[in-house]
Amino acid sequence: MDYDTRFAKRIFPASAKTIDSLAARDDNFRELCADFSIADELRRKWETSSAAERNERHAECLELVETLRNEIEAALESASVIVIKLLPRR
Repeated sequence: MDYDTRFAKRIFPASAKTIDSLAARDDNFRELCADFSIADELRRKWETSSAAERNERHAECLELVETLRNEIEAALESASVIVIKLLPRR
C-alpha cells in the first residue's frame, strides 16, 4: 500500500492491520494519517529550531499532533465496534 500510515502504525502498533484496512477504504482516514505524519515532522523541526518563535510553534505542533492522535484513536475504536442487528420478535 502506498498510503502514509507508517507514523500512525508506529504510534499504534497493535492496530497496524486495522490502520491498513481503514486506509485502504477511507480517504478521510488516509488524509488523517498523512496529516498526523506531517504534524510530527513539523514538531521535530521546531523542536530543534533556533528561531525566535521556536517555543510557540513547537507548542502548536504538539497540540496538533495530540489532536490528530486522538482522532486516529477514535477512528480505530469505531472500526473495532461490531454492530449487531437484532431480529424483530415474532
